[in-house]
Amino acid sequence: MHFYDNIKNRDLSTIAESNLKELYEIFSELDELGHLDVDSTICEFVLQDPVIRALLPSVHSSYSSYFSLHEIQLARKILDNENPWEILESFSLYPRYENLINTQFQNSTRIKVLAFIGCGPLPVTLLLFSKLYGIHCIGIDKDPEAVALAKSCVKHFGLEKEISIIEGDENMLSELEWDAVLIAALAEPKPRIFQNLHTIIKKKKFENDKPISVCYRSYTGMRQLFYWPVLPEHTRGFRKINEINPSCGANNTLIFLECE
Repeated sequence: MHFYDNIKNRDLSTIAESNLKELYEIFSELDELGHLDVDSTICEFVLQDPVIRALLPSVHSSYSSYFSLHEIQLARKILDNENPWEILESFSLYPRYENLINTQFQNSTRIKVLAFIGCGPLPVTLLLFSKLYGIHCIGIDKDPEAVALAKSCVKHFGLEKEISIIEGDENMLSELEWDAVLIAALAEPKPRIFQNLHTIIKKKKFENDKPISVCYRSYTGMRQLFYWPVLPEHTRGFRKINEINPSCGANNTLIFLECE
């Protein structure tokens, strides 16, 4: 696999610091592979190939690092500019984010407060939910550096009254008011997150019996080259009510759940 040979001995952090465009070019090869339009039989054949399977842990780890590194660099660029929306909207992947947010909103019950587990250092999802739909948002991340950068970005966009960023994990949701939750595709560990969410939602429903929207992002088809998909055993206690495959170049499949 050419992509693996290209990254295995390279320091992605150094590349991100010196040349973000080069980082995008390196991962564009993986992006092209993930967006190949192949049927499920061929996809399964590729993903089950022993050589590919042996490389997947390293590829997934590099993708996770890439995702974090490019968000950090983009966040810093935004913070250095007086017009943050201009910088964000010029970002090549911005249309994918916008499509993903529009799709989730159109397929959700009315959302007043959205909690996002794994918001990262540049909370594009929350910025867009606030800008496009006026939804109040809570971003949660366990990485203190990501939290600090996300808070700075929210303040720079002038949205600190609409978006709160909190350091911690999914257990923080038991102390907060929200009626919809989104789990990031790279948030880990999935089994614990869903188990704790199930407990929290059960308690919330018992206390006020209000509907709670649950959605998670995952990778399906050839996009499983990017990262591990969420498995059925991860979401025990939840019932799948809708699944929307990616469109318009998006990477994530959106899966909507309800608590059993």
